[in-house]
Amino acid sequence: MPEEIQDPTFIDGWPINTPMDVRKGFTEEDGIRHPLRWGIISASAIASDWIKSLQEVPGASITAVAARDMARARAYADAHGIPTAYDSYEDLCNDDNVDIVYIASKTWDHHRDLLTALNAGKHILCEKPFTDTAEQAKEVYRIANEKGLFCQEGMWLRFFPAIEHARAILERGDIGDLVLVQADYPDRVYALNPAMTGFGAEEMPVIVAAGRAPRGQPYANDVPSAHGAPPSAAILQYTEQKGIAVITFPGGRFIEETQYVGTKGRITIETPSHHPSAITIRTGRPPRQGSRRQEGKPVMELDPSEGWTGDWLETHWNQDRNPSAGPFNHVERFEYPVPTPAPITRGQPAGSRWNGERLVRYQGWTWSGGNQHGFLYQAQAVHRCLAADLKEMPQFTQAESIRVCEIIDEINRQCQARGF
Repeated sequence: MPEEIQDPTFIDGWPINTPMDVRKGFTEEDGIRHPLRWGIISASAIASDWIKSLQEVPGASITAVAARDMARARAYADAHGIPTAYDSYEDLCNDDNVDIVYIASKTWDHHRDLLTALNAGKHILCEKPFTDTAEQAKEVYRIANEKGLFCQEGMWLRFFPAIEHARAILERGDIGDLVLVQADYPDRVYALNPAMTGFGAEEMPVIVAAGRAPRGQPYANDVPSAHGAPPSAAILQYTEQKGIAVITFPGGRFIEETQYVGTKGRITIETPSHHPSAITIRTGRPPRQGSRRQEGKPVMELDPSEGWTGDWLETHWNQDRNPSAGPFNHVERFEYPVPTPAPITRGQPAGSRWNGERLVRYQGWTWSGGNQHGFLYQAQAVHRCLAADLKEMPQFTQAESIRVCEIIDEINRQCQARGF
């Protein structure tokens, strides 16, 4: 950590969990008031959670929803207070009252629905996995860039405050050089994301994969699913960066933690790591406080009358003081609770909450899963980025989205060839 940083909970003059787009100066905080009219493709449970979270973004309005039949679309629109319902995704995309389309259809339909929205000139946020293959993803992003449209994979994980905090810690070098990433989750698109956060998208890793052989999807021209077929696992070797990622896609019960291991410390994204509300940082010896280095003295010195003396800052220890590279830890845990209501599991009532400005009474279905209210962080970022006329979000770039697709393609290829 640079010596000029006095408060380690700040970086670049911002609290360390500040969204990357704001902290880097790409956007303004007030961009959440940028007006966007949303159209929703697919009357689904996850789309309901997205709509509920958009209710807390001042610039957001939901003007239309489309389902595969009008009765379902109309019932969904009534439940969520949406004025217009369609039984055609194409008709929704051609609606002049829609600025941006949220795609929550089945993954095997994403490629089709992405092209429909782009051809209609709409900005897009598409649920993960973005597409089933890297080839499909590259085509979509190429067309979006040619048309000058915002097109983003909805990897909400990357916008949680705990992940923003971890990214800043990695960037600042608090844990030294990153040497290992460990992550687990049955869905490959989630489990591989920590490797992107740690090692980036510039280098394509060498991959060794094993596990269940994927089957082609009959409704998607026999293309294997990007979700994969657990159980499986992959080791990614980043040769240029001298690091590895060990990623498992379990089929049974699993821990769901993410570990970033560096030469000087470790970051743990606590369970549930695909929508986390806590982060633990272990950075070896406790921080220094004093002037011995400036005085030309060693920071620690064995004094014949006092024993070991130095510039250590006495701090809380939750492990013993054995000075080895492993258990000798300075441990800090940071909690970032999801905005209330914070459902533990699916089926809880939508409810209401005071968000600091007004009482929000959530319209729509019950929450579809744990911490789904964390969609709010991504929703705010979309408005900020479009207010700044960005075509992608710095938290999860097109290059990272494509790289995840390429890695999944290779895992599918190897598992298909040698899997069980």
